[in-house]
Amino acid sequence: MLVKKILYLNVLIFSFTLFSCAEASKDEDSLNPNTDQRDKYVGYWTANENSAIAGTNSHTVNIIKSTNNSNEILLNNFSGLSVSTRASVNNNFLTIPFQQIGQIGFTKGSGTLTSASSISLSYTTTTGTSRDSSTAIYTKQ
Repeated sequence: MLVKKILYLNVLIFSFTLFSCAEASKDEDSLNPNTDQRDKYVGYWTANENSAIAGTNSHTVNIIKSTNNSNEILLNNFSGLSVSTRASVNNNFLTIPFQQIGQIGFTKGSGTLTSASSISLSYTTTTGTSRDSSTAIYTKQ
């Protein structure tokens, strides 16, 4: 009788382990290694910006994937200035590295994809000796 209980317990443990591994394997298979984390950013966005110097403005930004760097996107018409700005993507976080924007000046900042249709940005722009702090909410069109 004790042997039957031990055998039954071993079969039960083995079955549980087998099904647990099978379920984990199924979850791992559902992840697509070919998914580009930049895809969720690509498209046209309405930018509502608030600048310490320029005040508020609204314009359209077209976000595309960089062809030079698989972790970067380009924000076309950044700050409504008809210039492009690079941003690196790490899941839902954006980093705008210090860079020149056209002939206007320099910028840097960061942002977060807060939902599938909203990005929150904070950045500074330096023109000559003037430094401007801005925030923006991008809403996907």
